[in-house]
Amino acid sequence: MDTKQTIFKVLSEYKKILEDKGYKVLYLGLYGSQNYNLDDELSDYDAKAIILPSLHDIIFRKVTSKTIDCENGSIDVKDLITFYDVIKKGNFSYIESIDTEYSIGDKTIKTMFKQFRPNLKSILGAMYEKRKALTHEYPSKKEEFEKWGFDPKQYHHIIRLYEMLNYEPENKSYLIYDIGETLYCREHMLEIKRNTNNLTKEFVEEHSDETIKKAKELIPDDYKYEPINLDKEISKYIEDNIKLELLKNSEVQSARQYRTFGTPIPKSDLKKFPILEEHNGKDVSYIVYESIEVL
Repeated sequence: MDTKQTIFKVLSEYKKILEDKGYKVLYLGLYGSQNYNLDDELSDYDAKAIILPSLHDIIFRKVTSKTIDCENGSIDVKDLITFYDVIKKGNFSYIESIDTEYSIGDKTIKTMFKQFRPNLKSILGAMYEKRKALTHEYPSKKEEFEKWGFDPKQYHHIIRLYEMLNYEPENKSYLIYDIGETLYCREHMLEIKRNTNNLTKEFVEEHSDETIKKAKELIPDDYKYEPINLDKEISKYIEDNIKLELLKNSEVQSARQYRTFGTPIPKSDLKKFPILEEHNGKDVSYIVYESIEVL
């Protein structure tokens, strides 16, 4: 298992990789085996990144949605608008990247998106996808198929997703293998993931189909996912941050953002802006814009 220090170091490296490519990184969250305590020495570090769309991108409706492969794993990069469009549908893998304890970036993003809970049908849909991949020989899985004729990692995902669907339906936990209340313990899941017990293709296929059937029965016939609308919050967040970015690059204007965290507002700001007095002592954020004119 990886140490927290190692994981946060990787996330910081990923952030620098994206910034070097010109992206304004708002948030980076880990997703994958480290979150649910099933990582081993072969595990990669995968993350989802949220970037600020530029004014140009918004005007011309340019979407950023790409995967960047790195030495230690990959980064799924999406602009804030695109990420919001995906997560509001209840996509559990994107929610996982928000729920994770391994994240860096703006806490406002984390707070906004933590309101979303997984769509149960998205979990079931992922189980069907894993079942299809179970016996599909991708080039990167040549070794596994030569040994067993299937990809054991997909099998372990089918079981894991069923456990997640079955455990605390209203409050999904991604760290279920820390709890010890599930059918399969961590050690057993790792054996399945790497197929150290040499399970046969026939057994794995049959059990996968049975598990998906049971998962389907866990979702009520009248189940309907109700998305949360954060359009206003996302719009304001983007507007405020684009303003800051434009001012940072301006030769005649600048801006500074200040958050009090419940401490007194600086006297110099109170003197310049008396309106702040009513917020003194509260946890508030404000932006001061300044400009210069050469005569």
